[in-house]
Amino acid sequence: MTRVSRSVVSPLLAIAVCAASLPAPAQVVGINHPVTSSVIVTSVVSVVVVTAPVWLVSAGLSKASDASARRSRAAKDARGKAGPLPPLTVEKVERTPEGGIEMALQNPQAPDEPAVIAWPAREDNPAAAVAVGDVLALTPTQGGAGWTVTTAEGTALAFLPIDAAAAQQSARW
Repeated sequence: MTRVSRSVVSPLLAIAVCAASLPAPAQVVGINHPVTSSVIVTSVVSVVVVTAPVWLVSAGLSKASDASARRSRAAKDARGKAGPLPPLTVEKVERTPEGGIEMALQNPQAPDEPAVIAWPAREDNPAAAVAVGDVLALTPTQGGAGWTVTTAEGTALAFLPIDAAAAQQSARW
């Protein structure tokens, strides 16, 4: 079964509406009287000729809008999800003046790309047990909003959001 496009259906519907809106005597007389018949045909053709550019522009704008929306969704999906990261080795652990913990991390596969994770001061700070040389795993969450930071033993330390997720939240991570 083939699908009929909107640009074909719209003119046909307009012709049907015009023909149906004629009074009944004109429809019946139109069959027998050539002048009435030509007036009806001229009216229908005029309506189609005048409104066809509007239908064509509308169909074109609709397709352009759909394509733009698809590209926008694809771009958002591509940049808005957390991907897999390699395990990172803790190079340095420091306490901040505010009482938090800041860790310098190193990717063994790319030593020229350091990373830093900082935790604010809190009594039950899970990062307090992390030492230099420990390996941390950053596992992407199912929704792709960020990573779960865990120790090699599997102890969850924190959730690390991607930039877009962090910007949308008002709470501190």
